[in-house]
Amino acid sequence: MSSPTICENLQNCSPEANPDLWNHSVSDKTQICEVDSPQGVRLHELPEFDVYVPSSLGEALTYLSGEGRGSRLLAGGTSLVPEMRKTGIRVRKVVDLSGLSDLHYIRRTQNTIRIGGLTTIRELTEAKIFDDRYCCFKELERSFGFVTTRNMATVGGNLAASAEGDLAEILLVLEGRAVIRSAKGERAVGPTNLGLADGELIVEVQFADLKGLVSTWFNKFEKRNEDGKGGIATTTLLKLKNDRSVEDVRIAVSRARWKETGRVRRAESELRGKIANAENVGRALDKLESEIDPAGDYRGSSRFRKEVTKAMVREGLAKCLEKLDRERGESQC
Repeated sequence: MSSPTICENLQNCSPEANPDLWNHSVSDKTQICEVDSPQGVRLHELPEFDVYVPSSLGEALTYLSGEGRGSRLLAGGTSLVPEMRKTGIRVRKVVDLSGLSDLHYIRRTQNTIRIGGLTTIRELTEAKIFDDRYCCFKELERSFGFVTTRNMATVGGNLAASAEGDLAEILLVLEGRAVIRSAKGERAVGPTNLGLADGELIVEVQFADLKGLVSTWFNKFEKRNEDGKGGIATTTLLKLKNDRSVEDVRIAVSRARWKETGRVRRAESELRGKIANAENVGRALDKLESEIDPAGDYRGSSRFRKEVTKAMVREGLAKCLEKLDRERGESQC
């Protein structure tokens, strides 16, 4: 027996299937759920829309380039469905991609890691293919919503929903690329420069497999009673030579410039090639502080975000150093 698609699961939660769960008031043809969310937001009932369930990637791309133009894509449903519930947007056509098994994988091909667009966040964070060099994925699990969200949210859907998200930041440090496909062809771009057009979808994420004495770390600071937006996140990668000099370092932070996630390359250059000690790390962090210009909001001022970001990067580098020093010691025994 095949698993139900996302849309079939949604239908089981509809007012018709579960009338006791709903109490409607109708205004301007938009139905509002009378039960407020914990944040006090009144949620809209999902509107009626046409659903297309393709049996293959090729079938999906053909539909999107023809009569399915303008359709919204549904992968795990953790971005589109909340948007519809919160804003009441009128979606006419939805393409349910959740049944496309050919986009569901994590593979190591020679020196490249390839992750299918429909791989869930839980599968990503728990994948056995990732060893201690990929602590960034293990730490992502701590901040990426509840278990139910991680079970449903997909790699491709998360990237498409937000170029400022945690996954995009991690892939920025891994120098990963998103492979985007349409009926017209294929292109590969950085995780924060997707520029998705109508008819395009993310089929894969890929990055070079990490080699040598290298480690990564992901950190996030946020108020747990909120939606995670506007939180402060940092990702670090540190690669050492046997003499403890820095062969490579990559640092990405949320709101590096205003609200854009980005690398802090001047800070990286300050540390690269030098011995990884407190003095040199301190100089790199001073460069970071002068390099970033985060937007402030009601969650925290720009100055607050700078100080917290600096402290989190310091912790991330320390975590990487701790692990790498332990590996160096073991290899020298």
